[in-house]
Amino acid sequence: MYVSRAVKSIREDPIEGESVGLALTTADDADPDAVAAAAEAAGGTVERRLQFDDLAVSVAHEAVADVCAIDGLDAVETTDAIAITTEAATDEDVEFDG
Repeated sequence: MYVSRAVKSIREDPIEGESVGLALTTADDADPDAVAAAAEAAGGTVERRLQFDDLAVSVAHEAVADVCAIDGLDAVETTDAIAITTEAATDEDVEFDG
C-alpha cells in the first residue's frame, strides 16, 4: 500500500490535538462501506465519498496509524493531494478538459 510522505510524517510524529484530511484509495476488491466503517471505528469521520469508491475522511493525528492499518486500502494521502479541481484553484497555467 502507498502512504504519502506527508501521511508517514504525521503517522510517525503526530501532533496532539491536530487533525488531518485523508484521501483513502480503496482496493478494487474492497467493500467501500466496510472501509468507511473501519475508518469511523479508527476515530475518523467520513466527510465525503469520492470517485471510484474512494473516501475523504478527517481524523486526529493520533489515529492516522490506525487508519493506515485498515484492510482494503491501496493508498493513503492527504486530501491536499486531490484539492486542485479547477483552473482557479491553482497559480499555474493548467488546462482542464471539459
